[in-house]
Amino acid sequence: MKRIALFISLILISTTQVHSQSVLDYVDLFICTSGDHGQLDPAATVPFGMVKLGPDTYPGNHSGYNYEAGEILGFSHNRIGGVGCEGAGGNLRFLPGMGDFNIKSATFLKESEKASPGYYSVKLSNNIQVELTATSQTGIHQYTYPQSDSAYVVVDTGSSFSKLVQSSSSILNDHEFYVSVTSKNVCDNGKYTAYYHVWSNKKLKFEKKKDHKLYFRVQSDSNEKILFYVTVSPISPEDAKAQWESETSQLSFDQVAKAAANKWTDLLSRILVEGKDEYKALFYTHLYRQFLNPVKAENHLKQFRAADGKIYQSTNYTHYDTWSMWDNFRNKFSLFALIAPEISTDIAISLTDLYKYGRPNRLSKNSPVPTVRNEHTGVALLDLYKRGITGFDLEPFYNKLRVAVKRIKTHFPDKVLEKSYDYWALAQFASLMGKDDESALYQAEADAYKLVWRDKFLPITEKSDVMHGDGLYEGTLWQYRWSVQFDIDGMIEMIGGKEKYTEQLEYFFNNHLYSHGNQPDLHVPFLFNYGTKPWLTQKWVNQILTKEMVQFYGTHKKWDEPYVGHIYKAEPKGYIPEMDDDEGTMSAWYVLSSMGMYPVELGKPEFQISTPIFNRVVMKLEGDKTFEIVAENLSETSFYIQSATLNGEPLNRTFLTHEELLGGGKLIFNLSETPSDNWVDF
Repeated sequence: MKRIALFISLILISTTQVHSQSVLDYVDLFICTSGDHGQLDPAATVPFGMVKLGPDTYPGNHSGYNYEAGEILGFSHNRIGGVGCEGAGGNLRFLPGMGDFNIKSATFLKESEKASPGYYSVKLSNNIQVELTATSQTGIHQYTYPQSDSAYVVVDTGSSFSKLVQSSSSILNDHEFYVSVTSKNVCDNGKYTAYYHVWSNKKLKFEKKKDHKLYFRVQSDSNEKILFYVTVSPISPEDAKAQWESETSQLSFDQVAKAAANKWTDLLSRILVEGKDEYKALFYTHLYRQFLNPVKAENHLKQFRAADGKIYQSTNYTHYDTWSMWDNFRNKFSLFALIAPEISTDIAISLTDLYKYGRPNRLSKNSPVPTVRNEHTGVALLDLYKRGITGFDLEPFYNKLRVAVKRIKTHFPDKVLEKSYDYWALAQFASLMGKDDESALYQAEADAYKLVWRDKFLPITEKSDVMHGDGLYEGTLWQYRWSVQFDIDGMIEMIGGKEKYTEQLEYFFNNHLYSHGNQPDLHVPFLFNYGTKPWLTQKWVNQILTKEMVQFYGTHKKWDEPYVGHIYKAEPKGYIPEMDDDEGTMSAWYVLSSMGMYPVELGKPEFQISTPIFNRVVMKLEGDKTFEIVAENLSETSFYIQSATLNGEPLNRTFLTHEELLGGGKLIFNLSETPSDNWVDF
């Protein structure tokens, strides 16, 4: 693992030089990979790559890897970071060995383990050197065996983190073979099918097949590098072979690894930060996590398999898949719209494809990749549209969306709030299309949440702090009561005005009722901006990012003894216990909040602002524009905003518009150790 000491040793001469040349040095892929502290992994991949080639350990985690483990089961080709149940993926697992075919796992030299964006390596205890890299659809294994007469590789075609449905294989010749795998998705909802072509640069002698496993002897010289190119397709194994021939067959391992690193450098250096090395390590590692999913789920001919099982063309855009929308609709797509609009347009069109080709309430049986869930896709699309990502056709999507929203069940209070958010998004879309009557109808449906809110969430009783109380999904009434991002003014009015609203928010935080380990609360630290004490947003956001917090809540219960410590740490136990990254959601909170901004009201093109933890942030935008954020007098104790200027003019409000950011410019905060009650014009 790259330690923070490595980061401290870096001499940073100039902002441009530092970040454009060494930004990858700050990415530590072992952060959040230990036990149930993020459920992440160090797999080799490229931005939005279908292939995520990495080690599966014993014991593992939801994405296959546990930093504390001492055994490796093999190296598989797909996974989703930080999701629930047993995760999904883990298919087509390779395990190299020597001697007899009797091992099920391999111990390894922990000190030899290395990982960086696009690359992973480890030395097994039998001295076999393993190196992995990837393109979007091809994973490349490079094995160096210390002796040649007994080298082998076992290929498990039935490996899967979730339930295996079926697998099949066919050997084409002594260099290549096909594999097809169908597995269940996360929590066994729906299923996906992946098709593989495998080619080796050395002859493979097929020995036997047993329990989905293929056993091959590898013919090679001692210390010779043995390569396996494993290409995945959403269409067929034959298509996977054509993909390999057109994309990767002429590329060396080193060429692919270098190209992967260059892709990551280009994307991550779109945001440059100056500040503590520990914070930069966390920032760039979590920024990296944003761009793992969704994945480019099409072939070299721009064909993809849709939810109805049929094959379509994506001629004018890149088709993406792998979604965890209940989690990350809350933040990361707003960031995409800001720093990667060219990608965001394709993602938006791909989200409409879920409806166009028969999106079910949860997951399809015809997915080409592991995926999680689809709720609140409409809210995410509205937010993208309002932020200028308008390259998708509203009318057909809107007609499908309104049918889907009506089907959502509202058995429990939290589901009422969630469905109301979807209805509000429908009302906004209808208004954009000039359908005023329909907009009014759906706005009335959205406003109906108030009946349940007054009944269940307004009264504060002993039942307000019961996990799963009143059938809530994952949280308490206290935590869910703030989940009305689409009508914050209405919620404040029901509480009794801004002063009472602010008092209740203070009580919520001061009594440790806030839970950062799950999604429903993530926006709440920024809600003080809507009350009478916006400096408390600055206090609590800074506390969560940089100081110890008291946390009482796991995913399903309130702990008898609280966790006391930092929520975000630059180490394998990088999150608090039971805090899954949930496909980039928790990482996105860190990235956005550490820059001093967060999209509280999804569907409204604004970012609420707080204090950044960096002295300087520079975002590279379209048209060679930049937006710079400067925090003057920033320190561990000096983080309260006294005044702010935007492009030289006083800024006396708690938000920035998306348009202001895209236009480029400079935001300067003047900070001190004491709160200011006159920065904002109330």
